Amino acid sequence: MTQKQLENLDMPSVITWLEAQDHKVIRPFIPPTFYSSASSPTPLLKAAILDIETTGTNMLTDKIVELGIVIVEYCPSTGQIYRVLNTYSELEDPGIPIPAASTKIHGITDEMVHGKSFINAEVETLLKDVSLVIAHNAKFDRGFTETRFPFFQEKAWGCSFSQIPWREEGFGSAALEHLLYRCGFHFKGHRAVADCQALLEVLQTQLPASGIKALKMVINTAQTPDLKIWALLTPFESKDKLKNHGYRWNVEHKTWYKVIINEDLGQETDWLRKEVYGHRPFQVKQETIDAYTKFSIRHGCAEIVNY
Repeated sequence: MTQKQLENLDMPSVITWLEAQDHKVIRPFIPPTFYSSASSPTPLLKAAILDIETTGTNMLTDKIVELGIVIVEYCPSTGQIYRVLNTYSELEDPGIPIPAASTKIHGITDEMVHGKSFINAEVETLLKDVSLVIAHNAKFDRGFTETRFPFFQEKAWGCSFSQIPWREEGFGSAALEHLLYRCGFHFKGHRAVADCQALLEVLQTQLPASGIKALKMVINTAQTPDLKIWALLTPFESKDKLKNHGYRWNVEHKTWYKVIINEDLGQETDWLRKEVYGHRPFQVKQETIDAYTKFSIRHGCAEIVNY
């Protein structure tokens, strides 16, 4: 096709032609309000897509300066999103100066947040009947959010960053901007609601290897509890074995621990008996971590078990 012929085509026709020539066209992202009008095979549930911007990364000293939430209807059996029901976007004065390094990331200044605050009742009402809160790096978002809004502790959480094996699915990065790019869009990120809207689009991606929607993968993983194994009173000389076997050292409790799935418990305790405790009786603290405690700074339900 000649340059003159291209100039006479409308934009959709140009895009169609480029894609036919094996080019990838990256469009500006325009958030939709509807994702599907088809009937759902199961009753729809509500999910909250959440993102925050903060003064920094230390949960003990830093504060939230922006909260973004998008409420959607979704089908739990397929991961299909249907309608966007509500959108919340507010700023809050953290009571401390926003560091220049943080402003450089999200663009929020002291002047923008001056005198502003979140209204707890509004946020709590928004979360009514929500069955799952999803964040792209929930380990960061949940700690800050539960500190500012304790009622978030009552919600199940999922993480689109860690609960989807993006690299195994053929993606080079789990960064939100990269994932949206792979969906065919570009956007200006690092503001809370914009990131929520971009994440919604990513969650509707059909994962190449698994063949299911990204949201369905998060739902499936969130429904499966983890089991944190605390190996109590381990011999000092076993530290290298434990480390090489995937255990991590908790400085506060002075104990080695590992997160596994329930099905691996027997295999794990057999390894501990043989390799760490020398076939002697031993104790393990078993902490069940479900979607209501996962990614939180709170502990799950635990018990001491003798082996």
